[in-house]
Amino acid sequence: MSDNRPVILITGACGGMGQACARLLGHRYRLALTDMDQARLDILADTLADEGHEVLVRIAGDMGDITVPATIVRAARAEGRLAGVVHAAGLSPALAPWDKILMANLVATERLLQAIETEDGPLVAVLIASIAGHGALADPRPDIDRLFDEAPLSTDLLQRAAPLLQQMVRVGDRYGAGSPAYNYSKAAVIRMCERRAAAWARVGRRIVSISPGTMRTPMGVKEAADNPAARAAIVATPFGMGSVLHIANAVDFLLSERAGFITGTDLRIDGGLVPAIRQTRAAEG
Repeated sequence: MSDNRPVILITGACGGMGQACARLLGHRYRLALTDMDQARLDILADTLADEGHEVLVRIAGDMGDITVPATIVRAARAEGRLAGVVHAAGLSPALAPWDKILMANLVATERLLQAIETEDGPLVAVLIASIAGHGALADPRPDIDRLFDEAPLSTDLLQRAAPLLQQMVRVGDRYGAGSPAYNYSKAAVIRMCERRAAAWARVGRRIVSISPGTMRTPMGVKEAADNPAARAAIVATPFGMGSVLHIANAVDFLLSERAGFITGTDLRIDGGLVPAIRQTRAAEG
């Protein structure tokens, strides 16, 4: 393969979706990978190299840190034409408390996009949101939506968010504020794409989000095991749990010229969950 192949940056590369994207995209692109744990990242990068993929960058870091996203974007850009960014990093209620969820899903995404915007040239950004975000979009909370949209990098974000999230906690919710933090931060990611699309188009860039349903990833399996709501969602999904390849194939398409007229939108890959829920509610209502 030619060394002139463009570069793709994948965050959350060690997760199930990140690995699937790396393996599929590695046939057409050179890879820049990032995740939290350097040891795991090195193992993944070495494995991908053994499989014939070219891994140019392997940098561990917290994407919520003020300097990390810019450092990683610059490192990927230094290796050649950065054609796209796949932002698969994130945390769910089964993996982290509400404040860590906001830092990973909301703050890190905003910082990554701002880092991209300091660089020149066309590219495509694909952000992994969640079908949970659509539940939050269907139940808007103006105070928290405004905070997440207008002040995601404010120094008092967590202090201001805490009472708003606690108001939404259901009695007996084992995840406390973690559940609304996850749902509403993912809704904010979807809106990030919508807000940026026009400005990005003017410089030849596209930005889209993907909302997966419950996937057979370590995170998805843990959610299904620990979270009754996640198990109920799987039961309600006509096609049950999805595969990471469903996500990777969609990412591959969205990065390509075949998707050149798609921007500022969200692609649900949920096995039919959202329409099934709507039909159930309509029948009950």
